Amino acid sequence: MAVVDERIAERVTALRADHAERDARHQLAYDARANKIDRVQPGSLPDAWPKPIIANALDTSVRQLAENLATLPSINCATGVTTSDRAKKFVARKTKIAYSYVIDSSLKAKLPQACDWYLFYGSLPIVVEPDFKDGKPKLRFDNPKGSYPEFDIWGNVVSYARVYREKARSLAAKFPDLAEQIYERDQMGRRVTSGDTLLEVVKFCDKDVYVLYMPERQNLVLSQAPNPFGRTPVAVAIKPSYDEQDRGQMDDVIYPHLARNKMAMLGMEATNKTVRAPLAVPNDVQKISFGDNAVIRTNSPEKIRQVGQEMPTAAWQQEQMLAEEVMRGSRTPASATGDVQASIITGQGVNALNGGYDVQIATGQTIIGHALEQAISLCFEMDERFWPNAVKTVTGVINGTPFQQTYSPGKDIHGDYRVSVTYGFASGMNPNQALVFLLQLRGDQLVPRDFVQRQLPMDIDVTALQAQIDNEEVTDALKQGVFGMLASIGIMAQQGMDPTQILRNAANIIALREKGVPVHEAILRTFQSPPAPPSPAAGGPSAPGAEGAPGALPGMNPTTGSPMGVAPGQAQMGPGGRPDLQTLLASLGSNGQPDLRASVKRSVPA
Repeated sequence: MAVVDERIAERVTALRADHAERDARHQLAYDARANKIDRVQPGSLPDAWPKPIIANALDTSVRQLAENLATLPSINCATGVTTSDRAKKFVARKTKIAYSYVIDSSLKAKLPQACDWYLFYGSLPIVVEPDFKDGKPKLRFDNPKGSYPEFDIWGNVVSYARVYREKARSLAAKFPDLAEQIYERDQMGRRVTSGDTLLEVVKFCDKDVYVLYMPERQNLVLSQAPNPFGRTPVAVAIKPSYDEQDRGQMDDVIYPHLARNKMAMLGMEATNKTVRAPLAVPNDVQKISFGDNAVIRTNSPEKIRQVGQEMPTAAWQQEQMLAEEVMRGSRTPASATGDVQASIITGQGVNALNGGYDVQIATGQTIIGHALEQAISLCFEMDERFWPNAVKTVTGVINGTPFQQTYSPGKDIHGDYRVSVTYGFASGMNPNQALVFLLQLRGDQLVPRDFVQRQLPMDIDVTALQAQIDNEEVTDALKQGVFGMLASIGIMAQQGMDPTQILRNAANIIALREKGVPVHEAILRTFQSPPAPPSPAAGGPSAPGAEGAPGALPGMNPTTGSPMGVAPGQAQMGPGGRPDLQTLLASLGSNGQPDLRASVKRSVPA
């Protein structure tokens, strides 16, 4: 029977002893959230009400904040300002590789649960593991309850232990050669452990070894292997705290929540006693009837009443105070759940209530984003270390656009493990304000278009997106050229020229478009140049109507190349110089709110 190295067992034992207070706090929070109140306050609930009768604020608040926090960030592998096309292609290829790690690990679907763990327990381990079947590294979020990371002075994980419990039958099925040691037998040869018994398992890894063992079976080793990676492939996001311990969002709200439930139970008891209060009648009543339409004969009917028990005003005030304390301790504003009083239903009032809420989201995204940076960097290193010469093809979808990329880790990663994971520099801001801020920076030429695109809070392929934008702009320019030619038909007719060929060309473009031919291809087919006629002898008479500026078409401004009446600089703008999105949106009021009013200004030079 293989036994774990004594140094590893002692190391894990020491880590568990150091985190004993944290583990007790995690268990208390878990029991309170799971409504296992008998473990927190034994005997506090009556048999008729075995569960709390108020909403589980510990669960709803964490879920609400986690759902707002669980947004997949943008990934960018640019190491600096990329100006050359070769550098941009390298960055785009590496960025797609990073996105493939995220997509293949299904992080988008798992991120809400991960954010829930981060908020409730105060930390979030991200484990990087090699998948030798698919030939790629994968990311996995680990439950922080029962996890014990060990850090160096720079914050890098040097060892990681995870303690959990699993049923004996499940362990025996995974390790059939160790089934007898897992079940354990007494001196008579009978099994002393049933299949449903939960047994403690420890998973430990550092730069040298991976090991899985059972402390309750004399440190029986279930699995052990050397670590060829040479590093501990774990990154941890840790919530800020005041004493270097993992502290969750709800640690200080547990007992106010239970006290609020106690007040609700007392209110239920008082209401029950009031409804079932005894009946007081005058002395002349000899017979009391009960039931519908019962008749009680007395000379003083006004003295017939139930002996009521009035709830003191302080009780209602105390219940309200506890509700506010739970809300204040969980840092969840009423507006986050839609519970907004009419007195503050204004944009400024709701924004003021949500101010701290947005700060929490921005802070959480910063910390989780940093941990994801470390984890994806480990993926790059593991990919190059384990499969340096393999040729891989990754596929996925970025912002609704499918992509396919072929790469070789040794060539395309080449020791560069740097990656940037961001939620946009305007993380936590109102979306309208963030958009206006980006447009203002771009309008004043403070940042390039590439920077604005990379700060958008969505997963996009910036290179492919810019190529698509360029294609659309050129297509619009081609269409405007055709429109300008059509606009000169009237002038051509006035000059005695035949415009029917231009009309035929326009009709041909429409026919090709109806067949699904792209705009640029339809224009190329329509305006194919006919064979050039032999040029006249040098110095001969010119053709009639050829006077004017060389290269100028009829009805076109020979200076700007645009149709007559179109101002310079408006060839690629909307009709009459319609303003673009930046002109419409890029303004902020004195209160910090975006000015979304639009104005149209048309200017034609004299």
